Amino acid sequence: MPRSFALRRLAAVLWLSPWCLAGCAARDEGQVVQAVRGDLPLVAVESGEIAARRSQLVRPPQEWEGDLIIVRMVPEGTVVAQGDTVIWLDPSALERRLVGLSDRLSTLATARLGVLANQHAQRQAQANRVETATLSRLQAELQQQKLRFESPSRRQDAELALERATIALAEARTQLAAQAVLDSLELAKTDLEIAAAQSEERGLRQRIAAMAIRAPLAGMVVYNERRDRDGRMIKARVGDVIDPWQPVASIPDLSAMQVEFMVHEVDRHRFAVGQPVVVKLEAYPESVFTGEIAAIAEMAVETERNSSVRGFVAQAPLAEYDPRLRPGMSAVVEVTVGRLVDTVIIPRAALAEFADQIVVFPRANWPQPQPVRLAALTPLAAAVAAGVAAGTELVVPQAAVPEGVRPLGAAGRIAKEAR
Repeated sequence: MPRSFALRRLAAVLWLSPWCLAGCAARDEGQVVQAVRGDLPLVAVESGEIAARRSQLVRPPQEWEGDLIIVRMVPEGTVVAQGDTVIWLDPSALERRLVGLSDRLSTLATARLGVLANQHAQRQAQANRVETATLSRLQAELQQQKLRFESPSRRQDAELALERATIALAEARTQLAAQAVLDSLELAKTDLEIAAAQSEERGLRQRIAAMAIRAPLAGMVVYNERRDRDGRMIKARVGDVIDPWQPVASIPDLSAMQVEFMVHEVDRHRFAVGQPVVVKLEAYPESVFTGEIAAIAEMAVETERNSSVRGFVAQAPLAEYDPRLRPGMSAVVEVTVGRLVDTVIIPRAALAEFADQIVVFPRANWPQPQPVRLAALTPLAAAVAAGVAAGTELVVPQAAVPEGVRPLGAAGRIAKEAR
């Protein structure tokens, strides 16, 4: 909701054509103007605020193991590119964990080298036993061949020796294969520990990198307000501890801007999507921007905090791009809400109040007031439904006015009467 909604609301404004004041003259009783017949464009004027059509929230990481402490921030209003760092959080606790984890990885790497050396020695011993058993079996086989013509008892001893050598070779080969399996399991366990530590290290590095909160898109940094313990609205500062994943800022996209303004609830029926708007900035009064109403809120909200006055927020994208536009700029929004065709128009300054009536002062009857009925009232002009004909010269009362005549006021009542 725009912050400048507290500015006084104007009911409507008329860009008077030069002929509206034709025939003006100076008299002692006041300036003389003339009622004319023509078309009266009704332009509602509201106070508004420039806002971005698109923006993205800036959130801290979902870090729950420690406090998220702000150590540095870019100044609010800084224009950043996508990926630029906006807020730096304190990563020291994570960095200390990373140092400890690096030491653990170094220890695991050294242990793995020891495991490999020990396994190599064991496999070499097993391979030597297999080689010895192979030679023993070969000798037993040769001995059996030599004793094939000896006595049965000697041949039987040779066969038993060959059988024992065969069994010993098989056992040595089995032990070698089993040792390879055991070595593989032991090495896999060590590698799993190293992989887990490496994964934890990558995670820590990612969490440390997340301590630098980056802009999700190009735009201007706007820090969010939050309520402190005393109920005051404050923005984040260096040294604050912020909550994980709670938005701390937003990045409006400056390439697509709009104006937001409040439509008073009694005037809601006069506004509609598609109505043209003209926007003038207080910061750059010489510049004029145009657009159309794109949306009007369905629900009414308070125009000011703790106020009973309610209205609807309307949004109108601006057709022009201007690098000077910034969110929060105050604006005056002129919305064409209708047009009275072929009506009698007089300057508003010619109206006054007398005996609870709206009156004018025809020049021919000065200083007698004449009641009129209005069809529409704007800050500069009025459309008269009855009481004054086109061409009538009217006196604009200045200092000398009849007793009981008051300047035109009670704008809300008069506007209601005119409707």
